[in-house]
Amino acid sequence: GGGGGLEWSWTPEGCRLTPAATARSLGVTLDSSLTMEPQVTQAAKLAFYHLCQARLRAPYLSPADLATVVHAMVTSRLGYYNALYVGLPLGVTQKLQLVQNAADRLVAGVPWRQHITPILAQLHWLPVEFQVKFKVLVLTFRALYGLGPAYLRDHLY
Repeated sequence: GGGGGLEWSWTPEGCRLTPAATARSLGVTLDSSLTMEPQVTQAAKLAFYHLCQARLRAPYLSPADLATVVHAMVTSRLGYYNALYVGLPLGVTQKLQLVQNAADRLVAGVPWRQHITPILAQLHWLPVEFQVKFKVLVLTFRALYGLGPAYLRDHLY
């Protein structure tokens, strides 16, 4: 067994350490090539699980309550580590976009075949790719104008 990115085993000659394919730290799963693929896959899997749970409870919730549950349990989780997703290929972030699209359709009460862009506009939600960029831009703006965290402000000047 192992942790911290190393797999270990006991042999008669002693302890042997070999690198693991992924390592988990502070809730982020990193792979050896830093593709973020395992992290995004895990985030999408967990978000889809919570979305399925919300879908099961949807008949018993008002539309406003359903929107609150979906935001609290699904869409907010998509943004936990989105600053790490800057510059990733669209194929990687597409997994998160699929979750968001399904959440949008559930909240809006429309079939899965309906085009997603009008639903995103109706709910005032940005696509995942733009959420990632927006979050980094807001953080940068705040840091530049003295409104951001001190650890960022101190490294700008």
